[in-house]
Amino acid sequence: MDLSTACRANQGEQTWAAYARELFNPGTQAVLVHRFGFWARRIRVPVVRHLLVAIHFLLQYFFAWRVGIFIPTSAVIGPGMVVHTWGGGLFMPSCEIGRNLLVIGGGVQFDYDTKSIGDDCRIGPGTKCVGKIRIGDRVRTAPNSVVMMEVPDDSLAFGNPARIVSSGKWKFAPAGGARG
Repeated sequence: MDLSTACRANQGEQTWAAYARELFNPGTQAVLVHRFGFWARRIRVPVVRHLLVAIHFLLQYFFAWRVGIFIPTSAVIGPGMVVHTWGGGLFMPSCEIGRNLLVIGGGVQFDYDTKSIGDDCRIGPGTKCVGKIRIGDRVRTAPNSVVMMEVPDDSLAFGNPARIVSSGKWKFAPAGGARG
């Protein structure tokens, strides 16, 4: 699901060549490494689990160093997460993250104590989220926003400090490129 969503969002098509190109996208690689680590920590055979967790640790360290993306394995992420543009650093929170999260651009940092991020959210480049806050469903953050309060569903957060604008009559397209 993550790979096909990333292919649609980043490549604009779902051909074998697009999948091959997407596997070289560092953002997609970091998401796949997170999925591997999340899976490895749940294996019941201790020796196998320890070996796989060690491999994940090395891979995660490599991606955090090489491209600046850190996704903790304690984060429970729904299907369809896409890191569109990976440069500049990305630090994800250790919380429950909904389906179809689209991170657009680098410099995105979440407080480790973030409560949750809802479904179909788009996080703009340079967004900082500070404190024990909840980001609702279908939320968009504008570039370089500093979010320090909870953001309700169907809202736009922008500015420093972020102001919240409820969409009211807006209808956002789901993250991941699909329109509807």
